[in-house]
Amino acid sequence: MFLITNRKLCDKNKYESIIYDACKAGVEYIIIREKDLDSESLEKLFMKVCVKLSEEKTIRERNKIIVNSNTDIYRKKECDGIHLPFSLFKSLINENFYFDKNKLLGISLHSIEDIDEMEKIKRESNIKVDYITLSHIFETDCKKNLKPKGLKLLEEGKKHTDVKIIALGGINSDNVSEVMKYADDYAVMSEIMKSDNVYRTVENLKIYK
Repeated sequence: MFLITNRKLCDKNKYESIIYDACKAGVEYIIIREKDLDSESLEKLFMKVCVKLSEEKTIRERNKIIVNSNTDIYRKKECDGIHLPFSLFKSLINENFYFDKNKLLGISLHSIEDIDEMEKIKRESNIKVDYITLSHIFETDCKKNLKPKGLKLLEEGKKHTDVKIIALGGINSDNVSEVMKYADDYAVMSEIMKSDNVYRTVENLKIYK
């Protein structure tokens, strides 16, 4: 399970604790998103999360902390990977950016055409892509007035790539079992960041197991 952070959805004083509790309850990957922050502020927040998760050794060893888009933070030893919009991924490829094969690389995609293009780039550049997110699957407040892609995108996506597919968008305890028929894993944001009981929320999201 992936958690994509959004500090605007929770009490700012509980931000690190929500992430910590989510990891303790079973979330494996954290994507620090916070797109509105400048690089310095994002790095400070990123390091706070690292410190919080390090309070319990087994949690920090088990969980991966991924930064969204910021290549400077990606280069730091504390960072386990980077998640990129497809457009930024292509720009970095054109710039011959060095992707560390010991770190995770995830890319946001939204269509079968995106998947096919990603596969072509991956082959030509010999780049290791660890996972892709496909979105948005269901209606979500993050994408108001945009029609969701539905489960069909996941189902068709499997035919076009062997890269791990992460379903994203409107996923909750009511639909996660359907999602996992077609995806390798799933990502959530609001369901956890807004939760008053993170342990219970994560446990409910794990019901499909």
